[in-house]
This record gives sequence, C-alpha cells and structure tokens, in this order.
Amino acid sequence: MIRAELYRQDRPTVVVDRLDDTNPGAWARLQEAFARGILTGSARQSVVHPDVFMAELDVLRDIRAVFAERVELGPTLTSQLRLMADDRRARSVAIEAGEASETELEALAAELEAAGFKRNLKPFQLRNLARLMRLPHAADFSVPGAGKTTVALAAFALGRARGSIDRLMVVAPIAAFGAWDEDAVACFKKPPRVVIFGGPETIIPQDTEILLSNYNRVASDYDIIRAFVANGAAKVVLDEAHRVKRGASGVHGRAVLDLAYAAHRRDVLTGTPAPQGAHDLVALVKFLYPGQDRQILPRSAYIERLGRDPNVLGETHAAITRYFVRTPKSELELPPTTFEVIRRQMGPIQNAIYDALVGRYRATFSLPDRGRHEMQRLGRIVMYLLEAATNPMLLTAGSDESDDPGFLHPPLELSSSEPLVNLLQSYKNFETPWKYQQVLSIVAAAAERGEKVLIWSNFVRNLKVLARMLAQYQPAIVHGGVPSDDGAPPGDLTRENEFRRFRHDAHCVALLANPAACGEGISLHHWCHNAVFLDRTFNAGHFLQSQDRIHRLGLSADVKTRFTLLISSNTIDNTVDGRLHDKVRALSRLMDDPGLVQISLPSPDEGEGGAPAFEDDWQAVAAHVGTIDV
Repeated sequence: MIRAELYRQDRPTVVVDRLDDTNPGAWARLQEAFARGILTGSARQSVVHPDVFMAELDVLRDIRAVFAERVELGPTLTSQLRLMADDRRARSVAIEAGEASETELEALAAELEAAGFKRNLKPFQLRNLARLMRLPHAADFSVPGAGKTTVALAAFALGRARGSIDRLMVVAPIAAFGAWDEDAVACFKKPPRVVIFGGPETIIPQDTEILLSNYNRVASDYDIIRAFVANGAAKVVLDEAHRVKRGASGVHGRAVLDLAYAAHRRDVLTGTPAPQGAHDLVALVKFLYPGQDRQILPRSAYIERLGRDPNVLGETHAAITRYFVRTPKSELELPPTTFEVIRRQMGPIQNAIYDALVGRYRATFSLPDRGRHEMQRLGRIVMYLLEAATNPMLLTAGSDESDDPGFLHPPLELSSSEPLVNLLQSYKNFETPWKYQQVLSIVAAAAERGEKVLIWSNFVRNLKVLARMLAQYQPAIVHGGVPSDDGAPPGDLTRENEFRRFRHDAHCVALLANPAACGEGISLHHWCHNAVFLDRTFNAGHFLQSQDRIHRLGLSADVKTRFTLLISSNTIDNTVDGRLHDKVRALSRLMDDPGLVQISLPSPDEGEGGAPAFEDDWQAVAAHVGTIDV
C-alpha cells in the first residue's frame, strides 16, 4: 500500500510513503510521474510539491488499475482534493450563469451598501464585481486606472458580510500601499484596520483586517505572513500579479504559489497579465487554482517560445476568458493619447562609441545555447547598448546602487589601448547627449506653459544627471533608492514627499522616475499630462504600466495626454521599439482588446517605424549586433 498526505504548516508538501507490501512497479511509476516535483526522499519516501502531485493525480488511478495497488490518502490531502472538486463545480456554475441581469446588479449594489461599503461603483465595476463573486477564485485584468483596488475591496466587504472570509492579505508593490490604504478609508463607512507589514519586527494586532505586504516580504518572511493567512478565513489578493510570472522558478513566485494553499479565497489583479506572451499566465492560474492549471490552460501555453504565436494566443484566450474580468480603456471613455516619436542621429563621437561597442559584440558575442549564463550575458550587453544610445558616459560608471536588481551591472571593461577609451574621453569634453538636451527643451517649454512633465528612464544614473541639469525647475526624483515614509527617518527624502511636491508645488515642473519603482500603483493624471521616455527596455509591462500613471479614469474629455519617445537612430532603441510593438499586439490579441494597441502604441503617421518583428528578443539583439542573418 502507498500512503500520501498533504502538510501545510510550513511550505506545502505531499509526503508519499511506500509500505512493505508496495508493488515495486507501482512505486517506480509514481517516482516517474512525480520526478519534476520531488523535493527530497529516500527508497521508501518521496516529498513532492503539491502542484506536481495534484497535476499527476491520474497516476494514482493507473497504479490501481495496472498494479492493483492500494492508495490511502490522508485527511488533509482528501480535504484539499474536495476543495479542488468544489472549485470545478463552482466554475461550471458561474460559467453557466452568464452575465448578471440589471435586477441582480441592483440587488448586489444594495447588499454592498448594507455591508458598510459607501463608495458608489461605476456600472462596469459593478458588472465586474458580480462576475468575480460568482467564481470561487478570479482575476481582474482591467486596465490600470479602472478601479481594480475599489472592486477588490468591494469583494472583500461582500465576502466578509456573507461570512466566507474574515480578513484580507494583499501582496503588492510598495508603491501601491498608499492606494490601498487611502481606498480602504474612502470605501468603507467604518474603515477596516490596515497594517503594513514591514518585516519581522512588525506587530500584527489581533484585530487586523487588511495586511499589506510586498512580494519580497512574502518570500523573506513567509512563515509570519502564512500564519496571518492560515489563522483565519483569509482572502489573498495579488496586486500587479504579473510580477510573479516566473512562477516556481522565481523566489517571489514560489513563495506566493505556496501561500495559495493557506488561503480560503484567491484573486489576482493586473492590467498587464501577460506582457511577454501567453506563457506568463501559467503562474497566475496556478495561484488561483493550485494543481488545476492544466485543466484550464491549453498545452501550448506552457511552451514559452510560442507565447506570442497567434494560434496559441487564440487558444489561451478561449480557455481563460471565463475566469477573468477586463475593463478595456475604450470603456473608460478616456480622451485619446498622442505620441511624438523623436528619432535623431547621435553626435559623431557618440555614434563612433556606439559602433565600436557593437563591433566588440559582433566579434565576440555568440549564442551557442540559451542557458542561464548566456541570458545574463545578453542582459548585460543590452544594458551597455542602451546606455551608449543615451549617454555613453554611463558605460564607465556601471549600475547605480539604487538601480532595480535586474539592472545591476559592472562598468564596461576597457583596456588602455582600446579606441573606446579615447572616444569616451573625447565625448566627455566635446559632446552632450542629444536626449538630455531634448529633455531640457521639453521641460523648459512645459514650464513656460505652466505644465508638468514625467520623465522615465530605467537607469538611476540618468535620473541623477538630469536632476542636476534641471535644477532650476526643482525636479522631484523617485527610484528604488528613495525610501517610503515608513522606512525613512524624519526629514529624509521620501517617495511620498516627492510625489506630493510634484503634484502640488507649482515650482516643481518635472518628476524623474524609473518604471521599476514608479510604474505601478501611483496616479498622477490630475497633475501631469506629458511623459517622456528617455529609454525603454524589452519589458512591455513596464512600458504599458508607466503610460497609465497619467492616462487613467478621471480625466476630462478635453485633456490631451502626450507621450514622447526619444530614439537614437540605428541603435538598440529601434530594436526595442519593434519588439514592444510585437508584445503589445500579442497582449491585445490575448485579452481581445484591440483598443490597447490604438492607445499604447504610436500610429504609423506618428513615426511607428522601428525594427522588423523578430522571433524573440534573443534574435532581435543578435540581429542588431550582426551575429546572425535574419
């Protein structure tokens, strides 16, 4: 006989034991089926991750039928399997129910008010809430600015009033904490007690109703956060859930997927659920329905290289459309955006530096495989090329300590005899980056008109240099090295103070920010209608999210929102531009949201151009430096 039991006290595991009378063939078949999920084990026991165990349940029937082997499931595992069966039935009922009628929506609004929720939901928010409440676990993929936080809090109010949940655990970027805290006050007649978890030293009172934590903390302080979730009937919400798209292969993704087993209810919120393709949805579905993702998603969604294939996008959309709600930007009735694409040739010295850099990689960069080492090397090369296309002096500095962890890189290695050394010295003495000059011109013109400008760069050193150049306009600056109010001594520079200064100080004309720190969770649309992209990466999520900081619900019909893209001709900028077009179009197909392309990408007469659509980012970069023929 074989015994199996689920343990959820710490990281969830399924312990499978082989008793003395177990058929060797049956045990070997189990080991084969669970191989990709075995965490540890011996000749008589295997410890398996529950995601894999649940996904391979058919093997239990196999060994019963083929080997006449008995299988005994423990009470906790049996309970989990029943929950999975309940989820399947609830999903079927929700799908069959269709859209809520006007009468049902009116009843839901009345129930919401009786539950102590005072904010009036817009019609599309109420429709989304009705569908979310019918599903056992669900996703809100509405575009940023559509009020996903408000709808999530409304769902919490209803769940608590109905007795299905008693607490809310929100995992979100730090930048989003303020929105959750403020909306909790604005939405409830009696605001719930909100606690921000800042680490092991944080005291979580017994009467805490909403606990906010970031993705790093879930991984580093998993036991404490899991205890809060497990000690009550908790609903866990992932805000900006695309951050865990790596799933089990990422530290944060693994922790969040494990936390799912302690939650009574699970929801995900993100306006960019699949910035790189259909494969990004796998981790989100695994969180919503642990062990059931392969019953929901098509097989093709698990093949990352096919993530933007039109057929895969169509299959995946058809499979998941019943499990999420999405309010597109077209339904928000926002005024249209305007894109200005400024493409310019670099100065002669900068151009020579860039050509020399490309020549270095053309000679040495090859792609023998796509292992981890090559991926890291590719990322570093892309950063050097992006730096050279904007400000070559960044090459000799390396990353700033405040850069996003994904951007950490050393200074470019140079020998004294290399031509690049002399070129960089000449550049320092004789040229200024044209992009910097363009930003200065844009900010000066905005100041004349009494307007404000949001300037994006992925490199903190760019932000710091521009802060000095724009000193007369008293720019605010926010990046990963600027702490929040909770983690800073009194009087220190904080994100919240910088945002307040940009919003309310007429002398502060510009905000300098990087997408990793400010691309999510903040609203600037009432104060700023101009954004400039100094540089962009292949991260389509960053590009889309950063636009939504100033183009979201609440804009007047007469407001003109302008995005300016600065692109150095014949550089990696063009390659990135082409790839972002490809990825945004793929997300548009996946979400069946054609308006996403119209709003988020410049139209052809606004300078779309860019590089041709390459098969993937690897080939795009390799083609740019001339290592492969396309």
